[in-house]
Amino acid sequence: MPYDPKPVSEGGNRRGIDERFSRHAPAGKFRVVGVDTFDNTDWVQGDFDTLKEALNVANEEGGAMTKMYVYNEYGGCIYEAGVF
Repeated sequence: MPYDPKPVSEGGNRRGIDERFSRHAPAGKFRVVGVDTFDNTDWVQGDFDTLKEALNVANEEGGAMTKMYVYNEYGGCIYEAGVF
């Protein structure tokens, strides 16, 4: 089944984000969220004190069929790495 970004509760197949955890990083931090585009799982990779740390992790962990997103404390996506 192709990836549908809606949460499971709305008929999609996004399992974690906005259902089990938030996009919002803690105040003053940056949250890296991973998405396995093959099996549709997503997870919090971690919360980081600096944008540079978050970008490094996103770039190192992102790859083929693994997308990594960096969010700020307001839940805004400010960076993505990896390929679908």
